[in-house]
Amino acid sequence: MTTSQFDARQTGDAGRISGSGAAPGSGASTATATSMPTHSVLTQQDIARRLDRLPVSRFHLTVLVVAALSLFFDTLDTVITGFVLATLRPLWGFDAATIGVISAIGLGGYLVGSAMAGFAADRFGRKRMIMLTLVLYSLFSASRGLANDVWSFAALNFFTWLFVGAESSIVPAYLAELWPTRVRGKLGGWMMGFFALGIAVSPLWALNIIPHWGWRAALFLTLPFAVVVGLMRSGLPESPRWLLLHGRAAEAEAVLASIEQRVGRQLPEDAEVTPVAAAVAAKPAKVWRARDLLSPRFRKVTLMLWAAWFAEYGVLYTFMTFVPTLLAMEGFSIVKSFEFSIAIYASVIPGYVFGGYVVDWLDRKPTAILAFIGTAIFGTLFGLSTTSGALMAFGGLTAFCLALGSTAIYSYTPELYPTEIRATGMGLASAWGRAGAILLLLVFGVFAVLKGKLFVFIISDVILLVAAICIALYGPSTKGRSLEDASTGALPER
Repeated sequence: MTTSQFDARQTGDAGRISGSGAAPGSGASTATATSMPTHSVLTQQDIARRLDRLPVSRFHLTVLVVAALSLFFDTLDTVITGFVLATLRPLWGFDAATIGVISAIGLGGYLVGSAMAGFAADRFGRKRMIMLTLVLYSLFSASRGLANDVWSFAALNFFTWLFVGAESSIVPAYLAELWPTRVRGKLGGWMMGFFALGIAVSPLWALNIIPHWGWRAALFLTLPFAVVVGLMRSGLPESPRWLLLHGRAAEAEAVLASIEQRVGRQLPEDAEVTPVAAAVAAKPAKVWRARDLLSPRFRKVTLMLWAAWFAEYGVLYTFMTFVPTLLAMEGFSIVKSFEFSIAIYASVIPGYVFGGYVVDWLDRKPTAILAFIGTAIFGTLFGLSTTSGALMAFGGLTAFCLALGSTAIYSYTPELYPTEIRATGMGLASAWGRAGAILLLLVFGVFAVLKGKLFVFIISDVILLVAAICIALYGPSTKGRSLEDASTGALPER
């Protein structure tokens, strides 16, 4: 479906909804029964209430799959790059420290993309930016297969990861603005499952393509898949919260009415629906700006999130990048290290998917704390391991805890900021994650050679524990709270 077709459908749906009543004959209420009258003034609280009245449907799952495939490409690209660098190391004659430098350059691109994309998505819209960034990612990703030396590869890797970072920081904010409050954590876990899918597929991709067709083919083949996803995204709706914020109330109503029409029904009247706090709804609107991320209301939350992302993604990217190389350093062949890596990476699948249920049940804050502590413990045991069984067991548990922590902070971050600065806050937090990755990749590459892998895991333990303390002290609870409630009341003014 093209964008113009979708817009036309939205307009038509809006007209039908405002002029029709409930469909007879069924016990469930239809979306048309309670749509806003055309003379009503649409508010953010109205959007929250109407979206929360909808059951999870094919619409939600379609948007989830099409939008979250960018997270699949995020981890697919990251892990394949690790396998490619492990393959190129003996061919081009560079050491583990150089792998750290190349990966750090790529993550520098990720940092820039994450930081810039949030501002752009808050200014120009979520849909437009996730379309643009996917196209540019696919072009630069495939172009790395043309590199003939390590530094041209590193330069192309910078731009590839710039657009991967841009995409991955916009999508969580976009999806959070469309999902019902009561299942936001669970759907967040399914979203993170695309990270898991990318991690699980990438070793199989590398193991079946690199030995037979070469490392260049492993990179070239990312292009057609990304193009197909880009075409699928043309039918996604824009966030009604973002449209209303930018004075496009008629378009927001049309999108919202179309979503209700596509879902086709609402929850029964006696169903449990998270209310929007009356105090929040009654407050006069305040327009938040990017500088308010460090204002008294949001400063502690922002710094807490930056510490959490720095620790989580500093350790995650370093671990995922260096696992094949670390196994090779233990004396395993490249093929054998790839096979062991598959077993380790597969552990993230239950971590991501299970994590979505945990953050809804336990809450985002305690889930992140437990995940960080678990990563520190099992990462240290992995660093102490020398046998194949111990390496796979503790490596798998480390990957599981990293996935759990990633799900927690990906769900947590967009909930703590209002619509005006949600993508900006998400993007800057993500950028701090990549700053952590750059630092730890450089440290790991150098000290893995000089001191051994255990020394580097001890350093990462300190970073993880400091972040866990910051979350415990300054992280608010968001369990069962609407976006409007959690964001405007994240740190109440005193």
